[in-house]
Amino acid sequence: TGQTVRTPFGTVQVRVAADGHHILNVSAVRLPGDTSYSAYLSASAGPLLRREALTAQSARIDVISGATYTSDGYAQSLQSALDRLHA
Repeated sequence: TGQTVRTPFGTVQVRVAADGHHILNVSAVRLPGDTSYSAYLSASAGPLLRREALTAQSARIDVISGATYTSDGYAQSLQSALDRLHA
């Protein structure tokens, strides 16, 4: 599980399942949902960010338009989870 990352719209945290250096799955433990708008964006961006991470096989993922802070927080939490796995 990656670190908790605070964004202006809420908290982001992800969990990674991996086999060696191959990312098998990424799941969102927390995505912003403090307001109905941030919950709406998270519902849209979450699956896209997951797909980006699985495709990239790293935390170097593209930012989702309209969810920049969530994307940045997702990447930071993902990187910290990967760092913990490979430590």
